[in-house]
Amino acid sequence: MSGASQSRHPSSDAATDHRIALVATAAATVAITLYTSLQSVLLRTWGSDVGVAAPATAAVVAPIAMLAAVHVLRPERYGLLARCGLVLVLALGAALTLAGVRVVISLLAADDAGTSVGAGEFASATLAAACAIGLGLVQVDVARRIRHAERGQSVAQARAAGLVAELQEEELRLRYELAETIHGSVQGTFVVIETRLRHLAAGVRPRDEDGAAELTAIAGQLERLREKELRALSARLYPVDLERGLAPAVRALVVRLPPSVAVRAPAADVLATVEHRLSHEARVLVIRVIEDALSNALRHGGADEITIDARADADHLRVAVRNNGAPPRSDAPWSGLARLRRRAEVLGGELALVAGAGARPSPGARLTLRLPLEDPPR
Repeated sequence: MSGASQSRHPSSDAATDHRIALVATAAATVAITLYTSLQSVLLRTWGSDVGVAAPATAAVVAPIAMLAAVHVLRPERYGLLARCGLVLVLALGAALTLAGVRVVISLLAADDAGTSVGAGEFASATLAAACAIGLGLVQVDVARRIRHAERGQSVAQARAAGLVAELQEEELRLRYELAETIHGSVQGTFVVIETRLRHLAAGVRPRDEDGAAELTAIAGQLERLREKELRALSARLYPVDLERGLAPAVRALVVRLPPSVAVRAPAADVLATVEHRLSHEARVLVIRVIEDALSNALRHGGADEITIDARADADHLRVAVRNNGAPPRSDAPWSGLARLRRRAEVLGGELALVAGAGARPSPGARLTLRLPLEDPPR
């Protein structure tokens, strides 16, 4: 890795690389030292006529000096050519240290037999030191490649998540515009057509009672279509009153239920406290889950008591809808709930349906949505 590339690493990466270089070099040095020492003992090169003080001391001091030099020079920061030069310098320095310590200890002990270091021993010491440092630098390169791959994967995942969020935001924007168009322009056009039909009916009534009745009936059908179908379609495209907040949107769902169903809605302050920590997509999902739970409780469960509960802690919002109707079958398909569960998982949450949430003999069901909360603004 070049110096320019290395300079782009943050300081934490540089410290990690340096630590890996030291630890790997030290481990390789210890392994090589133990091997050569064991080989020397087995071959009896440290006989009584030579002594063991000088070789043993040199075998300890030389690696320590080499590691100190690695710590100061930090060869992992440089490119390939500079590394090779530093490895050679450090290896020669380690071999010279080994020979120097042998000479000094032997002179102090007045043991002339241990003062000489042969060319073969010097070359092997240089090669061993170069191998130890090289192994440490190889470990650094491996760690860098792994780190680079992990960061590339994290960037790709973040980019994919960002694209998904943009698509969801665009979908919501289109839904909102279409719902506003239906609520405004389309329904307004229906009102104009109804009015004209009623005026026509009033004008032809003296001459053609049947034609007037037919026009009046068509106007009534248009009115029912506008009041029920178009309003329901607009609400399905985008939750009613969501722009005013989660609590008003939940109330808009509750007031649509028949009077025979007892509904307990969550306290408005709970939702108002956390909705600024939910993304637009998450707020829409909360309303869609409650809406689907209410619809299933009435259509499939025949419930007459429904409780909507919302609780929040430091990191998550939990919304649960319980009913006392018939429990869902264990093999019942999720259908619409499967789509909502996928959306919850994309947002980092989870959606769970559990039977047995009410009182006997109708155990009912509980649908629970759990979503992570974004960090509060500072």
